[in-house]
Amino acid sequence: MKMLRVLFLSPHFHPEKISTGKYNSLLVKGLLDRGAVVQVIASHPFYPSWEPVRSEERFLAASIHRGGDWLRYPSRPLLRRILLEVWFSWHSFWKTLSLRENVDLAVLVFPPNLYGLFVRLLLPRSIRKIGIIHDLQAILGLNGQSWPGRALNRVVHAIEKKAFQSCEKLIVLSDQMARTVVRSYSLDPAKVIVCYPFRTLPAGSGSGHNLAHILDDGPAHVVYSGALGKKQNSLKLFEFFQAAAKEMPGIRFHLFSEGPLFSQLRRCCASQDSNSVQLHELVHENDLEELYARSTVQVIPQVQSESSGCFPSKLPNILAAGCPVLAICDPASDLAHFITQASVGAIAVSWDGHELMSKLRLVLDQSALQKREARQAAVSDMLLTKFSLEKLLDTILGSAPQRTEWVESPVVVP
Repeated sequence: MKMLRVLFLSPHFHPEKISTGKYNSLLVKGLLDRGAVVQVIASHPFYPSWEPVRSEERFLAASIHRGGDWLRYPSRPLLRRILLEVWFSWHSFWKTLSLRENVDLAVLVFPPNLYGLFVRLLLPRSIRKIGIIHDLQAILGLNGQSWPGRALNRVVHAIEKKAFQSCEKLIVLSDQMARTVVRSYSLDPAKVIVCYPFRTLPAGSGSGHNLAHILDDGPAHVVYSGALGKKQNSLKLFEFFQAAAKEMPGIRFHLFSEGPLFSQLRRCCASQDSNSVQLHELVHENDLEELYARSTVQVIPQVQSESSGCFPSKLPNILAAGCPVLAICDPASDLAHFITQASVGAIAVSWDGHELMSKLRLVLDQSALQKREARQAAVSDMLLTKFSLEKLLDTILGSAPQRTEWVESPVVVP
């Protein structure tokens, strides 16, 4: 039997340790486990620091074609994104040109998006192309009020639309994203499939001791861990943590992150000689389960009205660890729906300081009253049915039943 030859394209790949890099790596592992031959076109790891680090590290049997270790990304976020779009398009063009004779299926991960237009031109129509959308850039803040901002938004939207239309099938991370993709990009609902992010951490007790000196027993620990950028409303999050730390002196507040904005926050704390919020580098992948197990509350922040453009991929890992969640998000979002449905935390629907403080106290009270094992039991069925790598693999490989009723059935938070 002929083995399926897959071309997988995304700048984010192993050994990048958070978000899309981890997602892509485990997805490729799943394709390999199903017997596919996988070629990966990627960057040398650079996220979230935006500083490329040359890597010759292999990943199982996948062939990795890396580039971009020579890049120096600008400090301004918009310029960084533009450079990534242009550079990865150039890299993808030449690598795809040399590999296209040995491809049966192409998997394109968006964003970046521009490269999809070039890959579309290079790959014959006989090669199936499947897109996986992690973020909608035209939704996530590239829409300023000035005429240059509006013009840029139209350009980004047009590129995204062309890239999405080049795929026979589009996989999105939430029902809300699916509805937005169909309506805003004039796509056929039948080609858009929802596959929520899958759990990326193995099942276990989370009983490690590498973080005991940071998240020690006794006090409650309120934690945010992950990238810090615009879609997390990072400066507002930091201000909330600072205010909460002053009002709740018995609670410890932690930010685990890396990158330009995180470095800026560290300099700010150092200049103010303040340690009300503790700042730490991202933990090693092997310590993530311990991080969630030792957290009293995990905070998942989003900019208001932008939840239709993204979905937090770490949610299933946090739920599996039985950690309560304070989510700051749109009340109609899938994130709000899951947390409310499973009763594993609270939702703040605005960044108002009084509401945030009230909801944080509520989650802390819930954490004290409910055992972690009870929360894990409450989400076990949800994790199996909704957050499944196997469903994603079936969808990519063509063996999953397709569902489109979400178009007429918007998510409503009970």
